[in-house]
Amino acid sequence: MSAETQLVRTTKAILLPGAIGALILYFSYHALAGEQGLAAWTKLQGQETQLEADIVRLKAERDVLAASLVRLRDDTLDLDYVEEIARTKLMYVRPDEVLVAVR
Repeated sequence: MSAETQLVRTTKAILLPGAIGALILYFSYHALAGEQGLAAWTKLQGQETQLEADIVRLKAERDVLAASLVRLRDDTLDLDYVEEIARTKLMYVRPDEVLVAVR
């Protein structure tokens, strides 16, 4: 066997496993830490959980507002509720009442 053939065999024996190992490392890194890897997936799951909680909270808030809207419609107008809103949100008082501000 010539020295050149021995060198080619040695080079193939080193380069091929080295290239395969480099490819495995490259794909493993991107599977774990890449843009669409395991770390990004875990972060997206956390965001999904937070968004689902926001949806539940917003639906409850929407239901409260819908109930309030029903009480303010002409056909189901609740005068006590209108007075409550005027007192709490607009700070209205009757002429015979005294407003006491507490700080």
